[in-house]
Amino acid sequence: MARSNQQSDAPLAPDVSLPLNPPTIGAGATPGPVGLIAFEKHVDPLAFLGDLVERYGDVVRYQTRMGPCILFVHPEHVQTILHSENYRRASLVKMMLGEGLLASDGPRWRSQRRLMQRDFLPVGVAPFISVMARETAGEASAWQAAARAGEAVDVTMAMTRLTLRIVVAALFSDDLSDEHAAALCAAVTQTVNDLGKISWTVFGVPVLFTPDRNASFASAKGAIDGACHDMIARRKALAPADRPRDLLTMLIEAQTDSGPLDDRQLRDEIVTMLVGGHETTALALAWAWKAMAEHPEIEATLYKELDGVLGDRTPGLADLPKLVWTRAIVQEAMRLYPPVWYMARVANKDDVIHGHAVPRGTCVLISAWLTHRHKDFWPDAERFDPARFAEPAVQPPHRYAYFPFGGGRHQCLGMHFALMEATVILAELARQFRVRPVNGQHIKPDPGITLRQSPGMLARVESRAAQPVPTPSAPGAF
Repeated sequence: MARSNQQSDAPLAPDVSLPLNPPTIGAGATPGPVGLIAFEKHVDPLAFLGDLVERYGDVVRYQTRMGPCILFVHPEHVQTILHSENYRRASLVKMMLGEGLLASDGPRWRSQRRLMQRDFLPVGVAPFISVMARETAGEASAWQAAARAGEAVDVTMAMTRLTLRIVVAALFSDDLSDEHAAALCAAVTQTVNDLGKISWTVFGVPVLFTPDRNASFASAKGAIDGACHDMIARRKALAPADRPRDLLTMLIEAQTDSGPLDDRQLRDEIVTMLVGGHETTALALAWAWKAMAEHPEIEATLYKELDGVLGDRTPGLADLPKLVWTRAIVQEAMRLYPPVWYMARVANKDDVIHGHAVPRGTCVLISAWLTHRHKDFWPDAERFDPARFAEPAVQPPHRYAYFPFGGGRHQCLGMHFALMEATVILAELARQFRVRPVNGQHIKPDPGITLRQSPGMLARVESRAAQPVPTPSAPGAF
């Protein structure tokens, strides 16, 4: 089965030899390239993994300086890995998230998961829609000003700052000024980019630590820590009766098996919610805006739905079930451009996954980027088509053919929050504006820990109230 990598045009480094045929190392052996995978120059991980799958199939074993890695692409294999307790999370994200929910395992993780999961069920996140609508209305005001002035908007950054303001306001009852939002976004971007470069060791790329890089990472992490500890201190200074009843208060007042959380533990959970609660939604929206600009017929269908359901109203909770196409655009954007595009796990003990031996200590990789484009499960897999999610009869034949929020016991706690947030933001902004990317941009996926855009999308925003809806034409490209 073939994999297309039209989104990733960086070549493999010339010092790597990937034989065309699997090595013959015994019956039942996992196929893969012979020898050490060691890049000395830039490599595109999307192209690298896509090339391996093209050559060897759904399971590929390769060797890096850090040890053996096995890539699993088939949804059945993904399900086995995500539902097994044998595969622990790699320790890289602990550098940023500490022992927060996204980075921990074992008793600590189970305790924190039980503590917070109730607030993230659909009924728990429903009240946040007013915060989402309010903050999006503020962004719409900024877009109106840009439209009147004919100024370009950095849509990618706008989505990042907006989702950050929403998560801070919704979960921590704390407004964030534009200045502080910009500073915090910059700090998160710096740390995520640095960790992304370190994570490339699993693709055979060496890690280069320099004093400047270490200093910039420490500075960015310090800015994030400072913002979190400031929130904790201000909340603790309030009398219990005066504290907002939100996630931060719940964490401060919680009694776990080992007693209340100390400031370090509180910081880890806040950082986890700040990063996990805005990064993925912002990226899904950024890719959705790009895809709609390239597919005017999809954009026109969205406008028709928004005009029919909302008219000139801001979306409310009762509107969400009717915004089928709006939500489907978000879901399809996360299929083609999954914000968490790969996950690395480490085998605690020897195992066998569907006939493939996994020795203890092996790095096990799964990639939503590849599985979401698996041609055995997604017809015309490279095409952006929200109808895959808008029509109930069109469903992938396997639960793990689509897993933008992970799965198993570690499935993303904020899944319902993120989908509601993205739907509200897209509906409210598209109800008022058309987004027209500035000509000449070549936006590509930037695969670090998350799948960002490079460069961020600059666009002109046009008020829909000022102009008629255009007749759909041939898809554009930029």
